[in-house]
Amino acid sequence: MTPDESNDSGPQGCKPGILRNNGWTLLAATVVTIVVELGTYWLAVGLGVEARQAAMATLAASVLWVALAAGPLAAGADGGWGMLLRGGIVADASAVSLAALAAMSPYVTILAAAEVYCTLAATALFAAGVVACAAGRAGRLPAAVVATFVLMAALATPLWIGGALQAEASVAGPIASSAAMVNPFYSVASAVVERTHFVWHQARVMYHITWLGDLAAPAPVPWYAATILYGVPAALLWGLRILRGLKRSAATP
Repeated sequence: MTPDESNDSGPQGCKPGILRNNGWTLLAATVVTIVVELGTYWLAVGLGVEARQAAMATLAASVLWVALAAGPLAAGADGGWGMLLRGGIVADASAVSLAALAAMSPYVTILAAAEVYCTLAATALFAAGVVACAAGRAGRLPAAVVATFVLMAALATPLWIGGALQAEASVAGPIASSAAMVNPFYSVASAVVERTHFVWHQARVMYHITWLGDLAAPAPVPWYAATILYGVPAALLWGLRILRGLKRSAATP
């Protein structure tokens, strides 16, 4: 057993000193997350951006930040609990930003903020789960890169599915709808659609830079789509890690 493996069986029971070992990182990640997200809002307002667009920009920044930060943060931890805490902190810190946004903007309700949080939490736990299942310390950073790439590719689906829509015109609708379902921002936009009336594939800019709308219009995406699509794999990944830890413990004399 390597030194890393001895502290790598979580999350099964919280090890002594887990917060002491990760406290400063968690605090820094919390502060940076809130600054990035609320900073986006105030920057947009300061530039004279319309209030609805400022709220949507903040939500987009939240999804993007979680996709970029969760995996790398988890990769720097020792043990399962550390990975879970570090990977999940960006979503938990986003809850503060979302509560503030709900207080400042008429376009985001507390209920909508809670629904957005579910999407952010699912994506963060998915990224951290990919890292947690990596083989040893050396595999964590590559795993974080893979998780980040998957999430960023999902967020960028409107930009890269044009070829598929053109090549498979007969099933362009289902392809577009599937691409929308896996895109966390579509779920986030759906959570606030009653107030914002913003549908991503109907945004004017999308007609200029993508084939969405011209070749196919995705079906409406429920707010919980990304929560399920990333939450279920996340649960399976963490369950696999726990089983692996139990097997390792049973094999230890």
